Amino acid sequence: MNDRNRERSISSWIELLKARILVSDVDYATAAALCCHLTDLGVLEKSGEDNWKLTPVPDSSLTVEEEVEKCLKGLCATEQGFALRYFLNDPPPPIANDTPDEEISEAENTVKSNPQLLDQKTSNLSNLQIVKKYGRQVQSFIELEKSYTEKLLGPQTTLKEARKMFNFILSRMQKKTEPRSWEQLSRRRHK
Repeated sequence: MNDRNRERSISSWIELLKARILVSDVDYATAAALCCHLTDLGVLEKSGEDNWKLTPVPDSSLTVEEEVEKCLKGLCATEQGFALRYFLNDPPPPIANDTPDEEISEAENTVKSNPQLLDQKTSNLSNLQIVKKYGRQVQSFIELEKSYTEKLLGPQTTLKEARKMFNFILSRMQKKTEPRSWEQLSRRRHK
């Protein structure tokens, strides 16, 4: 394999990843954010204005696609590469202590253990009380987003790109939450 095939433009890397390695529902912007994250992980390296090259040592028996796929599957087992399994077309089996499940259960336990976060019954809900109640209901989601984006941020990955990857990961998660019982937030007028 020669270096010419290992050095490409960002759009060429995105097309290669989308065609062979990533799941089909990854859009161009999410794939571009993932390329920045791969740069932070040491898979890709910027080598010019628009040239990016593959950094692992080349294996002459593998094509560029096979080499990238092998590298990404190996990174799935690391703490830094925890998010890659949601993007790969054929991810490796999950490791025993998978990060997302721990974080989801940790956020659920935070809500259950804090009495201020539990729903409190009131007879008169002002706008401020409605906002506070809504905030308590989405607090675990906000904490999950914050922990994911902090892990995805890097020198090349901006907060906007980390949030784009988090939204994609969230859409791919299989775990469903229990439905909440319906609660009326506004008072009914009596005639």
